[in-house]
Amino acid sequence: MKDFIKKYQNHKLMTNINIILASLILAIFLNFFVIDSTNIWQSLKTSILNSKVWEEKADLYLQKIDNELFLVANKNMNNLDVLSLSLIYNPDNVSISEIRSELWEIANLWNEEWIKTIILSTDKAKNITRWERILKIVTSKKEEKSENINIVNANFTDSNKWQFLLSTSGITF
Repeated sequence: MKDFIKKYQNHKLMTNINIILASLILAIFLNFFVIDSTNIWQSLKTSILNSKVWEEKADLYLQKIDNELFLVANKNMNNLDVLSLSLIYNPDNVSISEIRSELWEIANLWNEEWIKTIILSTDKAKNITRWERILKIVTSKKEEKSENINIVNANFTDSNKWQFLLSTSGITF
């Protein structure tokens, strides 16, 4: 005859070991994916509490409205005589049909494929306030796919002939 008590104790022991192993795996999983504060967790974590990301804009950045891009200042600049910058883009898909400004005289210094160098000048020194639209750039794309336009080498010269470098950023549209 079989020993039912011994069989019951073996079954109880295996059940307890399975519960302990499952608890250990769950504890390691929770520690690694929920509590751990390493960079891996920061990369993987998505929650409502961490969904708001504050982005520090550059001194000059591009803002898109319809097919128009606007060059926007993110800081106050006083007594500007000359503002210069270069736009880098993919001419195979993106074409810039017009660049205009109501306040500045525009000189297109370099108009090669992939790069457009623009110099904005004025007779009388001007002030640029934060969030002011400096330029309007009308673009079009041959095919609807994601493209980048980046601003590089941006600087301005004030009325005292001091030159200041500006931080820049691009846009994906």
